[in-house]
Amino acid sequence: MKFPQSLRQIKALKESDDYLLIKSIESIKFSYSIFLSNYSDLKTALEEHREKSDDGSLWSDDELRWIVQERIVRLMYNFFSSAFRLVNHNRKLYESSTVIAKEYLEYINNNFVSNPLHSFVIDFRNFLCHSSLPLIVSNKKYSNKTVKTTFMIRKDSILKFKWEPVARSYFDSLQETFDLGEIVDQNFHKVRDLHEWYKIRQLQFYRHICRGYSKEKGTIELSY
Repeated sequence: MKFPQSLRQIKALKESDDYLLIKSIESIKFSYSIFLSNYSDLKTALEEHREKSDDGSLWSDDELRWIVQERIVRLMYNFFSSAFRLVNHNRKLYESSTVIAKEYLEYINNNFVSNPLHSFVIDFRNFLCHSSLPLIVSNKKYSNKTVKTTFMIRKDSILKFKWEPVARSYFDSLQETFDLGEIVDQNFHKVRDLHEWYKIRQLQFYRHICRGYSKEKGTIELSY
């Protein structure tokens, strides 16, 4: 194949609907990998918080405690932002799709739109972005000869934020100090379930497109 002809094929491929769909799918996969990385980073920071509590350094060094706490708050914002983006990113793809849009939007409406936890996470992210940092507490409890250290948020420090009604219902159910780790894990599992559902539907509806794209791409690459 002559070089100009190969260029024309590449141009036609990149302008095709199948190419745009494949790139949208790859973009969502990338967003999900960011979400997983942010979750892993936050869990690692929470584990470091526990370890430094166990060895006593968290309590003997005020500056160290602030550094550890500040890192957790920063990673918390990253995690909640990536969770929000992943759900919203998927929504934008399927609003323009005629194949699984109805089923996807039904899933979102049933599991996210009116879900108190998800609504709280979105509002809490907005609080961190637009308001201020919450007051935080490193809490160490002794029970039955075991020690548990948790990273707590003080409820009164976010009380004045204008919560959406659904998020407010979750906020009202929280204790005066609440465990960040529990909210992070619950939100992670919820968004992960969405992505696992997405992967199954993507394979069912778009497998032939993915195969056709890979074959066409391979043909062009062999032509050089």
